[in-house]
Amino acid sequence: MPVWNLSEARGRMISEAEVRLQYGDHPTMFCMLLNHGGKFTDFPGRKYVNGKRHYVELIDIETFCVHDIDDMMVKLGYIDENLHVEMYYHFRRPLCDLDFGLFALASDDDVRHLAKYVGQHKLIEVYTEHGQTKLHTYSMSPNPSKVRIVEIDCTPKRLFLEWHDTQVEPNDVLTFEPNRNNPPVSPTRNEPSIDKVDMVSDNANIMETEIEHSSDDNSSGDEINSGDDSESQDGDFLVDEDNIIDDVEVDMREFHLNVDPDVEWIGGASKRKNHVVTEDGNEADLEVIDMELFLSDSSSDDGIEGERNKKIKAIRRAHENENAQVSEPFYLYQKFNSSKEFKDMVNQHAIDTRRELDFEKNDKNRVRVVCRGTITSLGGGTGQEVVNEEGKCPWVLLASKWKRDKDWTVKTYVSEHKCLQTRKVRACDYKFLSKQILQLVEANPKIPVKALREQLQRIYKVDISKMKAFRARQAALKIIRGDYATQYKILQDYLLEVQTQNPDTTIKLDVESEPNPDVETRTFRRVYVCLGALKQGFAAGKRDFLGVDGAFMKGPFHGQILSAVALDGNNGIYPLAYAVVEAETLNSWTWFLTHLGDDLGLASNSNFTFISDRQKGLSSAIADLFPCAEHRYCVRHIHENMRSRWRGDKFKELLWNCSTTYTVQEFEKEMEEVRKLNQECYEWLKQIPPQHWARSHFTGRAHSDIVINNICECFNSKIIDGRDTPIINCLEFIREYIMKRIVNVEKEIDKATGPLTPTATKLLQKIKDQAEEYTTSFCGNGKYQVSGPWQDQCVVNVNQRTCSCKKWEITGMPCKHAVSAIWDMRRNNGAIGIPETFVHECYWLSTWRNMYSFKVDPINGRRMWIKSPCPTTLLPPKHRVPIGRPKKKRRKSATEKEDMIKGNTVSRAQKTVTCTKCNNKGHNARTCKGQLPTVGKKGKKKNEKGKEKDKGKENEKGKQKKKGKEKDPL
Repeated sequence: MPVWNLSEARGRMISEAEVRLQYGDHPTMFCMLLNHGGKFTDFPGRKYVNGKRHYVELIDIETFCVHDIDDMMVKLGYIDENLHVEMYYHFRRPLCDLDFGLFALASDDDVRHLAKYVGQHKLIEVYTEHGQTKLHTYSMSPNPSKVRIVEIDCTPKRLFLEWHDTQVEPNDVLTFEPNRNNPPVSPTRNEPSIDKVDMVSDNANIMETEIEHSSDDNSSGDEINSGDDSESQDGDFLVDEDNIIDDVEVDMREFHLNVDPDVEWIGGASKRKNHVVTEDGNEADLEVIDMELFLSDSSSDDGIEGERNKKIKAIRRAHENENAQVSEPFYLYQKFNSSKEFKDMVNQHAIDTRRELDFEKNDKNRVRVVCRGTITSLGGGTGQEVVNEEGKCPWVLLASKWKRDKDWTVKTYVSEHKCLQTRKVRACDYKFLSKQILQLVEANPKIPVKALREQLQRIYKVDISKMKAFRARQAALKIIRGDYATQYKILQDYLLEVQTQNPDTTIKLDVESEPNPDVETRTFRRVYVCLGALKQGFAAGKRDFLGVDGAFMKGPFHGQILSAVALDGNNGIYPLAYAVVEAETLNSWTWFLTHLGDDLGLASNSNFTFISDRQKGLSSAIADLFPCAEHRYCVRHIHENMRSRWRGDKFKELLWNCSTTYTVQEFEKEMEEVRKLNQECYEWLKQIPPQHWARSHFTGRAHSDIVINNICECFNSKIIDGRDTPIINCLEFIREYIMKRIVNVEKEIDKATGPLTPTATKLLQKIKDQAEEYTTSFCGNGKYQVSGPWQDQCVVNVNQRTCSCKKWEITGMPCKHAVSAIWDMRRNNGAIGIPETFVHECYWLSTWRNMYSFKVDPINGRRMWIKSPCPTTLLPPKHRVPIGRPKKKRRKSATEKEDMIKGNTVSRAQKTVTCTKCNNKGHNARTCKGQLPTVGKKGKKKNEKGKEKDKGKENEKGKQKKKGKEKDPL
């Protein structure tokens, strides 16, 4: 790849097109424009002044890391020997300005964030700061970054980067390549290898100090409406180590969708004029031809009217070219397209100058603005402030329309102010602030209100209340995400686009019944989506096993997201279908399972396997629609119900033993242990049929022994950010997550080797280690007697692929007894295959690859959606505002509340206190106010004792009074 010539690079800027022409179609190569030695100016209109530029070419994003920038700083001479330097690195997102387009570049997560733009943009600008920074990119980033404290030892050592030029000057090109003698440095440093550490230590000793920027700024109540929806469970839950869900990470931080038709693009370029910044921070006066300026015909410039137009144009041109526009944005004969544009500029000027400007006249033909500021003077000798009621601020601005023109023109302008500046500007309302923080809220939707308020007050130097900052953030989120009610009107267009771009996709839209068929509106009720690629991939997975669950939505229109999640050969989740319904009821679950059965071709006699959390109506729906199906219950939820009455590790251990045994004999033995411990718990557990929660009563249809519904909980945790968005955003978030996840899993498949999936390989290796302790005796007809320690002896039938322990039959993977028998067969008959050949097809690597070969196709943007031919307009469901503050957190069970820990002590929340005086509950003896005693034997005895004590006290007081009277001489 060619290197830029130093003479050509010096004195001019390299364009994106030139870089792309040189790099061609390399998806990972890019050129860096390194800005160093300068500093940023204040917001708004932020610039990088007094700095220098260097081009660094031939950078591969796959081997690039933050340490490379440290080496550049060493080469440029910013770091001396044995000197600690605090450095800040930022990169600018392409097509964005410096006000809202800067992001931190201090960790591996930031490098991965940068890698997203390399494929489309080959010229990336990086800015450095030394010692301190005024920016908030490190604290406002979605992932709080690190402050880099670099300790450099400049003793001569071998560098793992080769620099091609020896002299560094401004606008020179620094080109580096990884040394062929050393392997490239991986950008992922979560688990550093020995070689990787050696390479870094050859160049520099780098010490990273993490400064945690927690989001607990609102712990004192600054957050108006907390969006914390922690999906964490209590610590006392059951874990199935053999069936841990192995899921890949899908980055959904950049998800952005706005389908409202009248919303401007947030990432648009600034409307300011083209300007060039010199090294001293001033703008150069350059003549720039505006190719978009439309001028009228010059034939009207004759005579008196023509001379007048020439003077007006000269005045406008003078104000456009001079820097006076920065301090005085208005001038005579200034034109505006509409009154709204004029009033917006007045409000902006009021906020910039901190003046109380008021619209005295505001009609269709004219707008007059005056200043209502206060003119004060100090009282003579009193030191007090006296308000001058007679004097008024002379500042005035008038704009109106010409009779022959529709443009608004400034007719009167007095720019002098005699009033004082104020920190209470009426124009600085939440609507104005919401438009200014769009970029910030888009990058970090969960930015704390306190941090947002402090940043806005530093920028505009006016008072902003906590409620105003909260409303501004909510309004910005509404602009970014779209309106909740408006999206229902175009929901049919979105569903039609998804179905058009993804063949064989099933979408069912259900509306409320309308008694009048002539009405052109219908109320939304439910929607069901099953993408065609997912149906094909599920069939290729060869595993008839599904987990079904529901998760609540958090928007103003409450509902439930029902999902059906399958299990792939690597024990990873495979979302199959999802729906948005009004609530979890028998009717909604029946509707969802009916469409799911139609897509999978399930009949009433199908041998399928479901697992769920025993939701309301779900058990009845499965029993009615699929009576022959196997329905498993999540053991963790059974344990939560049991903990409400019988608590302790012993009960949990016995429940887990009963659930995980593979034979009926062992199950009955464990149940007997439960009966010995507690008879009531035994009777309660016996009421739940064992075929729903015990492995000993499972069939081998699903080729899985999972007894915990963690596959659905894993999927619900992935879509938690999409459940707080409007209906189309929610559906698109799920679809885009599934689309990205399939691609990420396919990358993991390409790295895998061997006949089985990585998880299946680990499980089988664990079984092989256990099988080494067993001995085998051949009995003929493919049967073996396998004996091992602890009197463990089973019968294996290799021809039927069964074992008396039932583990091979249930899981589809040979057990330790079967592996020992297979080894014996291989020793006696070399034609017998290895144990991997006896594993079910669902665990094969080829099956896993075929399952993810079906891709979810992308869709077009809102402007390219086809209009739905449906004549009716969809309305949002009826919203009933609940009493109190909207709840967004997960509902915790009673046992979770009891186990809460505050500090170093266990919380007494949800505990009932009994008073020792009146025997009533809800208060203690210190706060007792003499309530009526409770009816009971203990209460009566305590009350009688209390009455006797009170009588004894009264008698003692009476005796003391009598003695006092007798001693009184009067």
